[in-house]
Amino acid sequence: MPVNFDEYADRQSENELAFDPDTHAYHILTFLGERPETGFRPAEIAEETGIKPGSVRGTLKRLEEQGLVRHAEPFWAIGDDDRLAASTGTMLGLEAIGDRYADDEFEGWDENAVDPREMRDG
Repeated sequence: MPVNFDEYADRQSENELAFDPDTHAYHILTFLGERPETGFRPAEIAEETGIKPGSVRGTLKRLEEQGLVRHAEPFWAIGDDDRLAASTGTMLGLEAIGDRYADDEFEGWDENAVDPREMRDG
């Protein structure tokens, strides 16, 4: 999925998390986040997530540089970063909304949408 590069680069430089469910980082953090007190070897993470072991190692190194995972050779665990808790809460909330409203029909909503700015008194 293409992105606005400047906005993406700004997010990265500000050290914000850009969680994309299609990334190895997302899957590794999700796996580790579901087991916060447990450390895993890269091979175990690879087996559980279906990510190639070499990709797991490289991703873990990048996540460690960002403070998102902890490492005590040979084990890796989720980090204590507050950004993880906030992002996890957001993702769980979005999943719950998706589960709750999965059958609702949203197609064509924009045809009847009202811009609240147009409703203001002038």
